[in-house]
Order: sequence, then structure tokens, then C-alpha cells
Amino acid sequence: MHANLSDQDRASLADQDFLDAITAFVDSELHDVHGRDARSEYPADLVSRLRQLHLFDACTRDLETYALALEEIGRGWLSLVPVVNAHSTSVWTVKNYGTAAQRARWSGPLETGAAIAALALTEAHAGSDLQQIRSTAERVEHGWLIRARKALITHAANSDLLLILVRTDPTPGSGAGGLSLFLLQAGEWTVDRRLDKLGSRGIETVELSVNGIMVPDDRLIGGVPGHGFRQVMDGLEVGRIAVAAAAVGVARSAFWNAVSYASEREAFGTALIEKPTVRTRLGAVAIEIAAAKALTLAAARAKQAGGRRDIEAASAKVAAGDAALHAALAGMELGGGWAYVEDLEFSRFLRDSALFIAGRAPTRS
Repeated sequence: MHANLSDQDRASLADQDFLDAITAFVDSELHDVHGRDARSEYPADLVSRLRQLHLFDACTRDLETYALALEEIGRGWLSLVPVVNAHSTSVWTVKNYGTAAQRARWSGPLETGAAIAALALTEAHAGSDLQQIRSTAERVEHGWLIRARKALITHAANSDLLLILVRTDPTPGSGAGGLSLFLLQAGEWTVDRRLDKLGSRGIETVELSVNGIMVPDDRLIGGVPGHGFRQVMDGLEVGRIAVAAAAVGVARSAFWNAVSYASEREAFGTALIEKPTVRTRLGAVAIEIAAAKALTLAAARAKQAGGRRDIEAASAKVAAGDAALHAALAGMELGGGWAYVEDLEFSRFLRDSALFIAGRAPTRS
């Protein structure tokens, strides 16, 4: 199943070659991902290939190209997406907010993938409300003393660096203005527990802690405390575009899996794909996927133009997540009893698409 990369018309020749290489990788190298996912098998070999394919600096390209790249990876195996997404947020943040010395030290290893970064934001009591973070960094002589407890952190057991959001101003009511970002190195955090998940099982999600680690001043992103919330919110917009793109990729795979099954399966002497109700159902899903992709690429172009793009990025993420879930559900309906067993891929697409629903912030009343 080859990708339709006609959207590359505006991309440079180098970007087209980059995307073509990713498509070839997905089509020819992502074998037995259904089995590997079921075994919760960490794909060290494929993470190495992501480095070779220059995916760890992909967000430094045009963001529309970045979105197309993440769509292809999502089409192949969603478990690989969080590795690139969390790392890319770190690349974006250091590039745009790091001091000159921080960029000189960290941008090279981050962009080549020589050092892979994870992102530690969420805490068990706070969830999406980052202003409620309780983890702290206390100013001490020659640096900062960090004490933190973080939950639902992706790829932290296999990363070299960790971008962590903590409170540097303990004053009650300091809110977002009291938060700062620090960069930690492997050995400075502890993985306390690995969490079993419904989907994207190939990459670990953990609870972690930082137990009174002292870091020097040059680990504070930007060098001035109190700017972490603004820094991370900007990076998370790029992350939302990546999630939306990956959701489009999952939706495409779930859709074509359903089409393939419906083309081969007969009911009452007729292939399922020939039945008007089935064609109407699949047609509606196809339209939803196309609309989600258009929103995602529009969000990428808007973010590339500069500034905060909350509405565009969030809209794309919601629309693409819905498209993935609806494509997976359509496959489950068409697959019948066979969709409920693990022999076929219907169940993996449904589990993976649930991530895009679980990742939404709760509605405020």
C-alpha cells in the first residue's frame, strides 16, 4: 500500500526524497508489527532506522513535510510515532528557546538522533492541567535541586535525555508563570513503574521520579526561570500536528484493511464491497479521512508561518482522531467475528485509535 504523496508539490526535492525513503521503509520493513505490538516488544532495530532516515530532525524541515512523514509512520506502526513526537518537541524547544550555549551543546546530538529525548510533563493529580504541577526545582548554589514525580511518560526508559517541566516558583497562585523547563541526562531520573496500555504497546509508558538531583544552571532552558509553560505550549502545538498526522496514517491503514477484507469476503453470494450499504459506509469514512488530512496540513502550514496556532492544531487533532476511530470501527463492523480475534489487524487498529480519544483534555463545565 503506497502513500499518496501528491501533497509534496510544494516540497523541495530533498524533502521529496526524504518522504519517499520513509514510504519505502514503511512498505518494505515494517513486518509483523501486529505480532510485535501484541508482544509489547520494544523495536530497537526500528528506532535505529528512524535515526538513519533522519526522522529525529524532521521537525526542523517544513512542518508540512514533517506532518506527511509522521502520517507515513502512523500508517506503518503507531508505536513508533511517540518516539519521534516526544523527541521532536525537545528539538523544537531547544532550537527556539535554548540559549546560544544550549543550542551549541544539544542541537547537534538531538537533531542527528545521537541523543534521543523524552518529554516529562504529566503528573498523576494534574493530567492536562499543567498549571497544577507540583514537581519542583529549588534554586541552590551553582544550580537547581530537582524533585519530581511524573506519570504517563512515553519512552523514558529508552531515552538519553529528558525535557521536564517543574515548578521553580513555589508561591501560591504563581500558576503558569512559576514553571520552568530543564534538560536531564540519563541516570538523573528513575523509572518507577511501567504501565500496561490498551494500544501502541511497542513503546513503554512509565511513571518516573527525580529524587533530589542537582543540575547546573545551563540545564534550565533559556537560562531564565518562569518561561517553561510558554515554551512547552509552543512545542506541544507541533506535537498536536504530529498526533493528527499519525491519526490520519492509522485511519488510512484501518480503512484499507477494511476495504481489503470486504473485497475478499462474500456474504450471500456477493462480495461485501459490492453491497451499497458497505460502499456508503466506507465512502463516508474516506471523506472523513480526506477532511482530517486537509485540516492537518493546513495546521502545519499555519504553524510554519509562525506564532501560536492553538485552534488549527487542536482542530486537526480532534478531526483526525475521530477519523481514525471511525475507520477502525467500520473495519470491526465489516470484519464481524474475525475482527474480534487477534489473528487479523482489526483489533490493533481499534486499540491504537483509542489513543487519540484518551489524549483529549476533559471538557470544562
